[in-house]
Amino acid sequence: MTGREKKRKGKLGLVIAAIAIVLFAGIAAHNYWKFKNRKKETARKEVVVPVETEPARIMNLDWVLDQMGDVRPLQEVYVNPKIAGKIVEKILVEKGDFVNKGTLIAVLEKDIIRAQIRQARADLLSAEARLKEVEANLAVIRKDRVRMKKLVKNHAVSQQKLDQIEARFDGALASRKLAMAQIEKAHSALNLLNILLKDHDVRAPIAGYVSARYFDAGSMSDTKKPIVRISDESIIKIVSTVTEQDFPHIRKGMTADIRVDAFPGKIFKGSVSVINPTLDPATRTGQIEIHVPNQGLLLRSGMYCHVRLYVGRRSGLVISKDGLNRLPGTGSYYCFVVERNRAVLKNVAVGLLQGDRAEITKGLKEGDQVVVKGKNRLKDGTMVKSQESGVVSQESGVKDEAGIGNEGGGKGGAK
Repeated sequence: MTGREKKRKGKLGLVIAAIAIVLFAGIAAHNYWKFKNRKKETARKEVVVPVETEPARIMNLDWVLDQMGDVRPLQEVYVNPKIAGKIVEKILVEKGDFVNKGTLIAVLEKDIIRAQIRQARADLLSAEARLKEVEANLAVIRKDRVRMKKLVKNHAVSQQKLDQIEARFDGALASRKLAMAQIEKAHSALNLLNILLKDHDVRAPIAGYVSARYFDAGSMSDTKKPIVRISDESIIKIVSTVTEQDFPHIRKGMTADIRVDAFPGKIFKGSVSVINPTLDPATRTGQIEIHVPNQGLLLRSGMYCHVRLYVGRRSGLVISKDGLNRLPGTGSYYCFVVERNRAVLKNVAVGLLQGDRAEITKGLKEGDQVVVKGKNRLKDGTMVKSQESGVVSQESGVKDEAGIGNEGGGKGGAK
């Protein structure tokens, strides 16, 4: 190749390179222009979501604890026979029967005890006859003694005769004392047997319902095995456990509302009557008893119940329940707060839940504008146009305590 051809070829390469550079610059400029216009178009198309907000406020709350409990009778007695080894001849009650105090429940065989009572009566009669005999003898000796004293005084008989009479008199007195003791012993034996005879009749120690029956007629009695169980359910007790953190706030006389599934919507009133002084080290919980008058015997032992304890009132940061959202499957709560015309997602901890209000123990501060309407269209960072809810605004004249009632439910504060 000649030098001239080489020079021409070099110029052609420079031209091609220059054209390529110009094309690349043009494409880059075009792309930049498209990106800039797209950003402006996106900005123009960003949706502004209208929402209503309510400020988080400090309010007074009814402090309640929601517990679960078991219904049990206030009095429950296992009726055991007092005599062992006897055949149970009759059982006069069935499960579900109401019995008064002293009602005859069962009868044990009495043949042997009745025979023993007849023997004791005969022994008593014998002792009484022996006493009469001794007293008759004593009366004779007493007369002889008086007569002998006169004779000795008149020197008609010797002193030895009087001494013999005195000895017989002392012996008769001792015999009378022994006879009286035997009578007392016979009386005691008869009384004991009469008591044992009564113990062959098994009677109800309290009034109540027969909640269980463990024996049938013909069985052998055993002092360690009950015949029936009697439950007095005119007053029932609710047994519940309270966490270590809430336990110090429980006091005797504290009012409680009781609900059972058997009577939806009905509330039974009771009060805390027993507080266990110690906690269970395994569960870190303490047991309490709530006594409830059981009018109409609607509540029955064995029921499962919901207990609401009214601890008192306390101040807390409160928002509307409409502002709460729950993460599916977790139980965690969050809400949206408007900051600089944008929705900001806040994770929160919830305490008391009452009526249409929720206490927030963590995640918000007083004055935060919480979205209560329009939240379904929001995500973190969404642009919003907010308007404070007229229902809860200060201009509406609603006091801080408004809407804080006893309805709804929730554990007493988030832990």
